[in-house]
Amino acid sequence: MVPGNAQSAANSRQDAATLFSQAVQAMKAGEFSKAEKLFQQVVALDPKSGAAHINLGVTYMRERRWEDALKELHKAEALSPNVSGIALNIGLTYYRKSDFDAAIEPFSKALRLQPDSLQASYLLGLCYFFTNRYKLAADTLAPLWEHESTNLNYLYALSIAASKSSNAPLQKQAFDRMIAIGQNTPEFHLYVGKAWLAGHSTDQALEEFRMAAAAKPELPLVHYFLGRTYLERYAYPEAEAELKKDAAIEPEFAYNYEELGLLYLKLGQMEKAETYLRKAVELNYELVNSYFGLARLYRDAARYSDALEMLDHAEALAPQSASVHYARGQVLSHLGQRDQSRKEFDNAAQLLKSFNDRLQQDPSGDQSADAQSAAQQ
Repeated sequence: MVPGNAQSAANSRQDAATLFSQAVQAMKAGEFSKAEKLFQQVVALDPKSGAAHINLGVTYMRERRWEDALKELHKAEALSPNVSGIALNIGLTYYRKSDFDAAIEPFSKALRLQPDSLQASYLLGLCYFFTNRYKLAADTLAPLWEHESTNLNYLYALSIAASKSSNAPLQKQAFDRMIAIGQNTPEFHLYVGKAWLAGHSTDQALEEFRMAAAAKPELPLVHYFLGRTYLERYAYPEAEAELKKDAAIEPEFAYNYEELGLLYLKLGQMEKAETYLRKAVELNYELVNSYFGLARLYRDAARYSDALEMLDHAEALAPQSASVHYARGQVLSHLGQRDQSRKEFDNAAQLLKSFNDRLQQDPSGDQSADAQSAAQQ
């Protein structure tokens, strides 16, 4: 005769297995809300089910609920510390929320556990690239040549990383290969346009982006970069139209909303500016320019407490920005905090002597564009 507790445990395991199977089927069918509820029921029945925590985390990833995903994946990692796939998914979660620095450690762990993981190697190399560790990027990406040398995104990143780490032969190899396989493709025109835009050669950039858009109107990022080019030329109606086109193609790409919000701020259309900048930080809470734009908007509207809240976010992301500290000084002065205000003004003055203002994004847009492209692979 089976004791009551043992029978109950056996029934729970059977119920958990049935629910787990149903949850997996729901996730495969794209029914993420249903899958989430079922996996949560599995976890309630069996809190030590690493598979349930992993799959619940992946479900949250599919829903772009990054913090919830990380919570579940870290639970899974604690239960199964030597499973490379868990570390890979943690890295992917950080990567897709544009926290490239945080993604480096889990991708490195995934590689220690599974040295032949091409995906972990590729994304680790890109994380080094996006955090300006160019030699590490080149050293990590170069061994992937056999598998990735038909990938324009790979060749573009490798070429730049090699160039910036003074590896001329590798830079030439990657660039020549990019030209050989990419001539006259829309993707190639997009990359060439980016290179021209990085050098502020907007005539040539426009020509390349227009060719890319004409050949493939739905190509992700081509309208974004057209918008960026028009912004540099002060052609605001054209910039607005292009950024909205890319937002329609990529509704979760935060940089479109940031650029539109900053454009409306410049044009004095404050209601639109607030809407778009708020949308940007909802999608990506690491956009310092969006927080700073909202802070300026609220400051000018005498909403000083709201402005200070946005500046707190901006300072956390760009602590060496003289502009952020100067704006904090202004807002604190309006709030009657005179001593803190003077400290912020002094801090801003010192930073201006020692550093460039780091508020503005890299005009090449490398992080936003290349990360977006690679995340789809």
